[in-house]
Amino acid sequence: MKKFISISIGTALLVSCAFPKLSKYAAKPDLTSKAKYDFTKAKIRENGKGFAIDMSVLGKMPKRVALVSFYVDDPGITKVSGSRQTGKTYSTTNTGGDNAQVFANAFYNLGLEPMKTAFSKYGIQILTPAEFLTDDDKKQAYNDFVVRHTKLNELGKKIGAYFKNAGNAGTGIEVTEVAGGYKLLKINKPNTAIYKKKAVGSGNLSGCRDGEMIESMGYDLAKSLEVDAVIVVYNSQLADTKWSKTRFFLAAVNMQMFGPNPTPLKEGKKDNNSYNKGLFYCGTRMAFKKGLVINPKIKDEAKKALNDKNNDIAYKNMIAGCANKIGTYLQTELAKKK
Repeated sequence: MKKFISISIGTALLVSCAFPKLSKYAAKPDLTSKAKYDFTKAKIRENGKGFAIDMSVLGKMPKRVALVSFYVDDPGITKVSGSRQTGKTYSTTNTGGDNAQVFANAFYNLGLEPMKTAFSKYGIQILTPAEFLTDDDKKQAYNDFVVRHTKLNELGKKIGAYFKNAGNAGTGIEVTEVAGGYKLLKINKPNTAIYKKKAVGSGNLSGCRDGEMIESMGYDLAKSLEVDAVIVVYNSQLADTKWSKTRFFLAAVNMQMFGPNPTPLKEGKKDNNSYNKGLFYCGTRMAFKKGLVINPKIKDEAKKALNDKNNDIAYKNMIAGCANKIGTYLQTELAKKK
């Protein structure tokens, strides 16, 4: 679909100067405030019903947390030309599967260590597959795991996809690719690209009440891997083609943590959509009002190399910011118990 990109995130291609560059965030090492909460904050009540952890009930920080998925998701941009009288034509642009795979691997290689370092300050150890898939049972559980969804959420996805496709003559849009060594555990709801800003919405899982998804991630997966919680990182990305050149934009960096419900369901009570064995522990989304250009056109090789280096630093700052936001939230909530 697109010309294949190199591993370097800063590939030099044509781009409008109207959009901010990813590299500008290299000068902002503390991006904690830029990350906003993006999860359902309906804490469990005394009976355990709810969607989010109450740290005073859990009573401790999650120590061992498995990074179970790391991926790039591009909802695609569809341009509509013509009119009803002349006939409409539809042109869809996205990052492309091969390119998305490259970006997923590049972002992962950049973000893993800053993420581990940031969480370690809160007593949280982030585990990679090599560290949590320690026996055949865990490997099979991870490989066989499927994210569940409530029937209502599945129906909503189908209806949304229908109207989305109906508006662009059925052209394919979304592309999602996971970093090497990871299973794609797609948790985000479909994003809608804001074409003029090359951006996505400020929230995604805020208000989400998909109990099946939350429980399957926070309980089924966490328990089978024998960890205190699981975490997923996904990057919302867009691509635009103009003058036969491709521009890539980072629209949002997202991080979600799920874990078991510490309050068991009372004996004789039945599970329902208001009681979940798994819960949101926290979730953050660092979304940008205008998409950040990853690959601006830079002719000077020295300046291009500097931009590429700053791209790397900027992304590390973003991952650390999301991790610090989660760590601070959990720590602050836990301190309320004392």
